[in-house]
Amino acid sequence: MQMNPIRALAAVALLSPLLAFAQGTVQYLSGTLSVQSPDGSVRVLAERSSIAVGDVVATQRDSYAQLRFSDGGQVTLRPETQVKIEAYAYDEGRPERDSFAMQLFKGGLRSLTGLIGKRTNNRNAYRMVTSTATIGIRGTDYTAVDIPAPPGGHEPPPGALAPGVYVTVADGSIAFISGGVEQVVGVGQAAFSSNLNLPPTLIPPPPNLPQITPPPGFGQGFKPTSLNAGANMECIVQ
Repeated sequence: MQMNPIRALAAVALLSPLLAFAQGTVQYLSGTLSVQSPDGSVRVLAERSSIAVGDVVATQRDSYAQLRFSDGGQVTLRPETQVKIEAYAYDEGRPERDSFAMQLFKGGLRSLTGLIGKRTNNRNAYRMVTSTATIGIRGTDYTAVDIPAPPGGHEPPPGALAPGVYVTVADGSIAFISGGVEQVVGVGQAAFSSNLNLPPTLIPPPPNLPQITPPPGFGQGFKPTSLNAGANMECIVQ
């Protein structure tokens, strides 16, 4: 049986707000920001430009961009950063449908969660995927730093951080998952994961984690803490 065209249009109209929510907006921009859409097309973005699920967003050298999502979440991208919005769904009246998933390919970012991750008991509502671990949260402000292994299989120089992913938490808590083990990391704690096949461990907060300072006006919603001594909370892949 064929659907009445008027009813079909009405159904599309009802779905369109949900599709619109699957977007973020470039709130601040300093430098050059580009996006590759799922169809392979590439365009340069400006402030107030929209991004959608499936987009791969990239900052160029000396460029910073802050993305704001409809649930109030913010993601600040550092220079030479590339991320993909794997999933995003936010319906004000349907918290059980909340979903946020972002993959960090390279570079660095800082994330302050919005309502997704706060208003539902769904542990899978928020995911940040890095090279060696997955980060799940429930309303938090956190730092994650990915230290790469030295090229050629050499040992790290004396005093350098061991290769792997380091996380610290300034607000809320995260589930730090690797090796099939979930390690809860709370405020003031730090944890380390060396690779995908080994479980993470709690460690003292490393004093020499890399820091990046964005231009003035970026990340105004983030709170300085004793963990970062006023610096930005960030996720860095080198």
